[in-house]
Amino acid sequence: MASDLRKFVNPRFLRTVSLELFRELFEREAPGADRPDTAPFDLPEPEARAALTRLFEGPEDVLPSGLVADLHHIAELGTEAGMVLLQERAARLKVTIALPSDDGEADGVPLDPKHFALLAYLRYPQVFDAASDFAALQARSSFAEYVGHDENVEPDLGNGAKDAFEAAAGAMFKRDHRGAHCRVSWHEDGDTLRAVVTHGAPVSVLPVVGRDGEDVLRFRRLEFAVLSYQPSTGRLGVAGLRKALRADLAEFFARDILHRPGFFAGEDCQQLYTLERIERIGLGFRVDHAFDPGIQRVEIIEVQLDRLDSETRDGRPIVLATHVTRAFSGSALMRVQQHTDRVSFGPGRYRIGHVILRIHFAGRKRATSVTVKIKPPSLAVFKRHRFEARIMELLRRNGFCLDRQSGEAAAAA
Repeated sequence: MASDLRKFVNPRFLRTVSLELFRELFEREAPGADRPDTAPFDLPEPEARAALTRLFEGPEDVLPSGLVADLHHIAELGTEAGMVLLQERAARLKVTIALPSDDGEADGVPLDPKHFALLAYLRYPQVFDAASDFAALQARSSFAEYVGHDENVEPDLGNGAKDAFEAAAGAMFKRDHRGAHCRVSWHEDGDTLRAVVTHGAPVSVLPVVGRDGEDVLRFRRLEFAVLSYQPSTGRLGVAGLRKALRADLAEFFARDILHRPGFFAGEDCQQLYTLERIERIGLGFRVDHAFDPGIQRVEIIEVQLDRLDSETRDGRPIVLATHVTRAFSGSALMRVQQHTDRVSFGPGRYRIGHVILRIHFAGRKRATSVTVKIKPPSLAVFKRHRFEARIMELLRRNGFCLDRQSGEAAAAA
């Protein structure tokens, strides 16, 4: 059995889980040869739990693929952090999560997070989906960003627009052999619109030894793509997909939600970040954060130097070698300077491939640090659910963000 599933369905859990809930989970499978046997649930409780323990201690191939996929999905929220998310989403939706009738708890909330996740998955799917979406939003940090032709283009969130986007995304995932399942949830966060696209992963195939010899177990897990759009800047971030699918999803968003086909298809739509200011100033560069009194300090903890050939290929520089320097405190640029005085920037010399900043924000009790990786031309990687606006302002003020002329301004010029 896969390690994450074994951690979830452990002996302690099987001794305490509501048998009523577990029967419901087994009965979710469609009738057929692959449906799990529900006969153990008709036994007296001690014997039923013993039968379940034997089942889950055995090889994973004896479990139906649908049940395995369900358990993997539940396990993602079967932690203390997941339980907190489920409780928060239930409160927001004004839903009270009540215990199954066969549970003996009197306080209305089972203490085991795995039990709580199973209960929410089966009885409160709206709460479970909302918590799962929020977990996906928190987990994504590596957004590929696109900037549109114009700013202040407002999204259309009418049902027709949302349905068209979901249908287009679902057809794309089906073509990519990820199954037909696609669900999109929309979240407005201040002036930013976020969407979580839940879809199937490619089928996982696990060779196993079955009752009749060698066999394979096939199941399809859920995966999440995340979109983040800010009308005021015309920027769209897409995370959780390979490059080709990101571009398609951005186009569906432009066509169906903004009603502007090709909005993110300009030649410079991904020319968003630059490190040229560091190269111009040199290794003595310091990040200026005086404008924000809540930022205690900013450290450059990593820098990648690319040694360039004097020639180019298709107009692009040829990288001969790459060297990464890290500093656990202070400045990685200064560490480079301490070890060599031969670094100069420009064609045929060096360029900076990426930098990683550690930004320390003052807090009520202690400081909070956020790590930001800037890799031109299109990546600024950091946890987007905290301090995003302040971090982007820091990047803009220090010359890391490229100014892009809007379509209207370019036409006027």
